[in-house]
Amino acid sequence: MKAQKWASILMTTVLATGVLTACGSKSTNNSSATNTPAASVAPVDPAKLSGTLSLWTFFDGTKGIATAFEKKYPNVKVDVKVFPGDQYQIKLLSALQSGKDVPDVLDLERSYVGKFIESPFLMDLAPIGAADLVKNYIPYVSELGKSSDGKIKAISDQSSPGGFWYLKENAKKFLGTDDSNQISEMVNSYDKIIELGKKVAKQSDGKVHLIANTGDLNDIASYNTQPFYMNGKLNVDPKWEKVYNSQKEIRANNVDAKLPFMSAGWGNALNDGSVVLVAMPAWATFMIGNKDNKAVGKFGVAKTPEGFYNGGTFRAIYNKTANKDIAAEFIKFSASAEWQNADLIARGNMPALQSVYDANVDKYTAPLTGDQKVLQPYYAMMKSMPVIKSDKYSDSILGLWRKVASQGLTDNKSYADVVAAFQKEVKAAFPELQ
Repeated sequence: MKAQKWASILMTTVLATGVLTACGSKSTNNSSATNTPAASVAPVDPAKLSGTLSLWTFFDGTKGIATAFEKKYPNVKVDVKVFPGDQYQIKLLSALQSGKDVPDVLDLERSYVGKFIESPFLMDLAPIGAADLVKNYIPYVSELGKSSDGKIKAISDQSSPGGFWYLKENAKKFLGTDDSNQISEMVNSYDKIIELGKKVAKQSDGKVHLIANTGDLNDIASYNTQPFYMNGKLNVDPKWEKVYNSQKEIRANNVDAKLPFMSAGWGNALNDGSVVLVAMPAWATFMIGNKDNKAVGKFGVAKTPEGFYNGGTFRAIYNKTANKDIAAEFIKFSASAEWQNADLIARGNMPALQSVYDANVDKYTAPLTGDQKVLQPYYAMMKSMPVIKSDKYSDSILGLWRKVASQGLTDNKSYADVVAAFQKEVKAAFPELQ
């Protein structure tokens, strides 16, 4: 899962909201195509499937599943086109609007999947047995691919869980242990994080911080709170007050290093130990400096106060594709234990299927985390995550909350002042919301 800057995501997804909503309101012919019978649910002989499948993505790593699919289906060619950053959504929106040069299968990033599945352009995956494909999924992952009317429009092959990553040597020095379970207990609440962070700051004379940034709490809280958009209205879960006030205490007590996720110094802090616990998703290990295998076995992963996830790739089928049979098999392959197990072993991508977790949770280890059974902290958090539907607004509004709350912390504003400023920002960006 390729990282993207929050500001870039917000700007492009706001554009996507308007364009897709407009398209949906004007088009009725496209939506009827979603009911067209697709590929059979019955098993397909790989040798009898032939042709070329076009696949668009924002992530170069998608070529891995394309190669694996071609190996299983030797008479199929998967033509993968990668569009970096904001170019992808713009290119995809243009193709969907015009109906020209539209891919058979399209990848959608977690931050904007809701906007696309509410459009009339994606196929209802029920005819290819989607309900069966996701019945053993981590609940929140399967729910994110459903449109507001309950149709499964997109399916992911990963759960993208996050946790507190740490250098074992650093944890021993400042926390007294490098044991994942013990550290998880030490930071299982915001209050504990604040108190522990004070001790680390004092012990290091303010040179080392417990966490990278107060914004980590936004990541953790984001999917453990009510959506920002509910019943056609802006909704601010009361839980955000506790989160914001905890962030103020963190900032006031030098607990965080003021390094936002993927910022210039964030990766350095992860590698040099100037931050003890770094909240990051499992796919972000490319940020760890491992030249000549110097980081092998040196890291651990602990639970965060509540489970969180970040990013994720969802796959959908264009509803007018002429390659429904091949596209259907590709989606089935993406959702299969065969692929997700292989992807876990080869690249460390955390699966969406609970059965793959079950098969590996007590035996899987990864080079960077040594002998730790690293699926264990992830799986425990993933199973307890609330189930929240995707929608057209909440993730974009979350971006506004991040911005306003961050500025509020800088200016030492009260929670009430932050909420008032946030409401103004939302009204300006989405005047149609009450």
